[in-house]
Amino acid sequence: MKCQEFDLNHALGVKIFEEIRLDGVVLEKGRTLNEEDIIRLKISGVPSVYGALMDENDLTLEAALGIVAAKLCGKNTAYAVGHDGICKITSAVDGVFLCADDRVAKFNRQSHNLILNTVPPYAFVRAGEVIAELELTTPLAEQTAVDNILFSLSGNIDLLQVAEQSPRKTALIYTNFYNDAAETAHFTNVVKKLVEVFPDLQLDYRSEYNAPHTMEAVADAVEKAVADKNDVIFILPGLKSNYKDDIVPSAVRSFADEIVNLTIPQVAVSDLIIAHKRGQKIISLPFHFDTVESPLTVHYVKLAIVNDKLNEYDFARPQNVLLPSGGTLTPDEQENLVAAGQNRSGARAGIAAVILAAGIGSRAGRNKLLVETKDGRPLFLKAVEAAVKSKANPVFVVTGNQAAAMEEFLEDIDVNVIYNPAYRAGVKTSLNLGLKSVPAFCDGALLLPADMPNVDAKFIDKMIASFNKKQEKQLCIASWKGVKHNPVIWSKALYGVADLVPENADLRPVFMEHEDYTTLVEAPSAETLWDVTYVSDVEKLTKD
Repeated sequence: MKCQEFDLNHALGVKIFEEIRLDGVVLEKGRTLNEEDIIRLKISGVPSVYGALMDENDLTLEAALGIVAAKLCGKNTAYAVGHDGICKITSAVDGVFLCADDRVAKFNRQSHNLILNTVPPYAFVRAGEVIAELELTTPLAEQTAVDNILFSLSGNIDLLQVAEQSPRKTALIYTNFYNDAAETAHFTNVVKKLVEVFPDLQLDYRSEYNAPHTMEAVADAVEKAVADKNDVIFILPGLKSNYKDDIVPSAVRSFADEIVNLTIPQVAVSDLIIAHKRGQKIISLPFHFDTVESPLTVHYVKLAIVNDKLNEYDFARPQNVLLPSGGTLTPDEQENLVAAGQNRSGARAGIAAVILAAGIGSRAGRNKLLVETKDGRPLFLKAVEAAVKSKANPVFVVTGNQAAAMEEFLEDIDVNVIYNPAYRAGVKTSLNLGLKSVPAFCDGALLLPADMPNVDAKFIDKMIASFNKKQEKQLCIASWKGVKHNPVIWSKALYGVADLVPENADLRPVFMEHEDYTTLVEAPSAETLWDVTYVSDVEKLTKD
């Protein structure tokens, strides 16, 4: 793509960068100038135009927008490409708009010429409403640039989705401190605000519980609300929590599986606590929720209620530029509407990939995962790129040792990065952290150590193809001449016992116990399953 200012005498076949208005005629952005156009421009006194000449590997504006939009759009979305360089993305149903601010920000860092704006994440949208706009500022796009953007989006679930809503059984827990009329009035105001702020999440308030504002009593009330199978449990505290070991956070921590959000950076309402217990959401509202306007609180509560799995890295994200709500398509855009994902097949098993990249690598004498390979990239990136290019989705990378250095390499790749603070305790901590983050819609998870540089996307896809999504319990294990190796795919029914394949796998109870439903997937060579373990392996990795 050659972009420059063209004298009109040399502008035949040039695609113009921006719309040009002439007397009675509009030359649209991306138009290829013909002889008649050039005559009109000369008559109008235009001496030159800024534009681009198309090479054989370039894509037109419409083609590039359509390709990228198709990759961005997920469940219950559709898109229409306009001639003005803007693609409008709409909701196909009434529901909640799902997208992550940080992923939109990461997308917008990929290219100066592609811009994505959305309506507020977790907003309720109507069918036909515009939820995002994608603009290509140039009339052409290089194929390689579009390919790089598609690659960066390939390691995660679709960026833009709309989730249809169903009723959620909801409970309220009041932690009484004053036990007076003023406290009752305060709780009433909080409930009114709760109903007012979240009218579209179908919160079905079924149960109420009262507890003294003590750690033991609040914990007992949470346990009772969970046992009663409430989907969402709101705690209305009698006092504000100001410390991580205060009454309410301590009570929640004593019973919940995990606290994913302990505070937010906003004066007066910092005490928002979000936790989960076996998929049930536990949310302690800020004490001043009824009197302080807090879009961040509203955003996080929506995120917690709507998301399938909750993780700490889902919170404290930067905001992307937001569109006003309520936009719709013009009649012309309606005609160009393309439903997202309409040709996707549901026959293949949905397999996530968990890349284990947190270890110290003591036997290699240094952090082998950051060792530069012959192509100039760190070792761990080989496994990440293989997973991203494969049919595995989404991809999780668990970091630990020298995490900051690793995350710099992952900055522009759309994968889920999870930091394991307990990485020194062994690989099992990383494995468990990765598996608990795998969404419920996945049939299984591929566990891939990051020190296996020769496992490629083709072999990962072979393993995924060997996985039978209709079978509840199963393992697919890489092998060479009948000997088990990593990587391995565990079905979600077996996450609780999942492990990597050790050298003596045939003698380990967990692999013997599940032998009846184990599938060995033969690698094309022994070299495919090579793992970098010792100093000599590192030398082999870097040797020309």
